[in-house]
Amino acid sequence: MGGVDPLFAIYRSRADRLVAELWAVHLGAGAILGVIVAVLSPLDWWSMPLALALAGAVALWGHRAGEKRLATALCPEGSTMLGSAGAPRLANIVDGLCLLVGVEAPSLVVSESPAANIAAVGRRSDQSTLVVTRGLLDSLNLIELEAAVARVLTQIRDGRTAYMTTAVTTVGLPALWSVGLRGIVRSRLEREASTGSDFDADAEAVRLTRYPPGLANALESMSGVGVGVDAPAVTWPLWLADPRAATSAAPDALPDYRADLETRVAVLREF
Repeated sequence: MGGVDPLFAIYRSRADRLVAELWAVHLGAGAILGVIVAVLSPLDWWSMPLALALAGAVALWGHRAGEKRLATALCPEGSTMLGSAGAPRLANIVDGLCLLVGVEAPSLVVSESPAANIAAVGRRSDQSTLVVTRGLLDSLNLIELEAAVARVLTQIRDGRTAYMTTAVTTVGLPALWSVGLRGIVRSRLEREASTGSDFDADAEAVRLTRYPPGLANALESMSGVGVGVDAPAVTWPLWLADPRAATSAAPDALPDYRADLETRVAVLREF
């Protein structure tokens, strides 16, 4: 019997920690509310279990609603959920690579964005979704598209997709509901995302496909079209290419774990 992949176990433990933090914050707030109500109302200490129950309900609702809100942010109105007949080329690539990677085939959604980008989302590796932009489908050839899909599927396999989805829907949850709160959570979310890097993920993808030029060419094609999807900043860690990562992006314009496309292509050319 094979053991659990160490990288997957690390990401899983970090995701569990974030969920535990979410519950701790809500239950702590509920306890404080219960004490205040007990002191100021005739309910006395009966208010404590009521306040904790309310806090637990709010935490559960937030945990579930967060993923739906994230799906709405990544898949705006006009996006299409695809079956195998909707985009046969993409579906065939995904099915074939899933067998190779060892993950369940994700749901496929096409965003009608002209930018060329792809994201993976889902708290569980067996219930994930690939969001592919129309610009990516129209601009990449078969080998390039296979390389881009392989890149995001390896992150589903390694557990990073589940971890970052959890981070966005817990730490980043306020930013999904209000633009004004994005600055508050951005630094914490970037810190959670910094557990990996574009270079590491690119290397994992080419180990799978055994053809580094495929991903290098895909990134060059994406750069030529543009990767700037119209999605909230809190979702940027989920995309294959950071929407800020134009070829001409200044080094300090991106967080440490992300790299501009020109640099990523140059590294891949050295493989």
